Amino acid sequence: MRPADLMRRTSFRLALGVTLFVVSALVLASALSYNLLRQQLLTRQDARIIEIYTALQQTSLTGEVQDLVEAIATRITASPDRSTVFLLRAPDGQVLAANIPDVWVKPGWSTVDATVVDVPTDYPFRMFAGSLAGYSVIVGLTDADLDDLAEISLTAFGWSALAVMVIAIGAGALIASQVQSRISEVEATLHSVAHGDLTARLAVSRQGNDLDLIATAINSALARLGSVVDAMRQVSADIAHDLRTPLNRLRIHIEAADQPAALAEIDSIGQTFSALLRIAQIESGTPAETFTRLDVAAVLASVADVYAEVATDADMILTCHADAALWIMGDKGLLTQAFANLIENALRHCPPGTVITCEAAAFGDHATATIRDNGHGIPEAERDKVLRRLYRLEKSRTTEGSGLGLALVKAVSDAHGAVLVLDDADPGLIVRLSFPLATA
Repeated sequence: MRPADLMRRTSFRLALGVTLFVVSALVLASALSYNLLRQQLLTRQDARIIEIYTALQQTSLTGEVQDLVEAIATRITASPDRSTVFLLRAPDGQVLAANIPDVWVKPGWSTVDATVVDVPTDYPFRMFAGSLAGYSVIVGLTDADLDDLAEISLTAFGWSALAVMVIAIGAGALIASQVQSRISEVEATLHSVAHGDLTARLAVSRQGNDLDLIATAINSALARLGSVVDAMRQVSADIAHDLRTPLNRLRIHIEAADQPAALAEIDSIGQTFSALLRIAQIESGTPAETFTRLDVAAVLASVADVYAEVATDADMILTCHADAALWIMGDKGLLTQAFANLIENALRHCPPGTVITCEAAAFGDHATATIRDNGHGIPEAERDKVLRRLYRLEKSRTTEGSGLGLALVKAVSDAHGAVLVLDDADPGLIVRLSFPLATA
């Protein structure tokens, strides 16, 4: 799965959002923990400095400055790396004992850079300056422990956050892949249902998770839908078949009475029932497995050739222009009937002198069959309605036809996964059928 596709998955975005929330919470908790630890170490460091300062203060109570000098010298010897620094200055400014240069530090607490006390380290010093028996005393401790804590904490927190992100993103990708697999199954099943296979069902695992509950609900809905459609289909077929027999008998009686007008009406009713049955059969599902690889341009040219003389007799002109072979997967009989219906509509509803042009051409990965005329056309508001069964324009009610021609074209178009468009030819009507080209 490509990263761009992965980012479109809701499950992955949810996992990523949870990851960012967890990482943010981890960073916040780490910052709080670090501050608490740092504050605790600062308190202990200050306590250690005060402890040293207090010990020196006790020494100064003897009144002998030499004792104070020796005590500081002893501590200086015990800190060869100068992690602890001292400076003892006499009232006249003379330095009596020190392991740092003679620097001035404000009384009380302060933090100074290591360069100030000439110690080769990157860590600053925490210092306390006070007065003992008139002598100025500075005691300081390096902040190395605090800086090491910061470095260790940041490193640990950084790697932890990275590990959490990698694990969460990987888990999110895995979850997204599994969920997408189920979603793709739903899409494929619904696609099959949309093309007439009402027996298609979703697989239900034994996990009993949310997706299984949704799959069960969809399967139940499809089962009910299939039952309803089957019942409607059976009723329609029964009505059509049951009416054929009395219609045929009626026709025989009318023939005996020699009533041509009544015979024509009976024939029209029979054609209407036949067209309704044909549309129902197409919409009930033309299995794609029965489609063959065929040249749609050749099918259109063949139909146009059949109706060329009919157009001439009606004082119209019918031409056909087609590119080289345009191969699609389809049913030749259904396509022939659809193209014939479109040409017959133009012949029936256009005035004499109309030019009807049939074209077949490739556009990208689609083959488009176009039937164009320069007749009266269809108003834009009516173009969707004329695709319904038995719908007829007001001006067409006095002409032959049942209002099922375009409905059948729509059914054939849907069965082939084609796009049917009715557009304005200014003047006239353009009907386009765009089919996916077959792979080699």
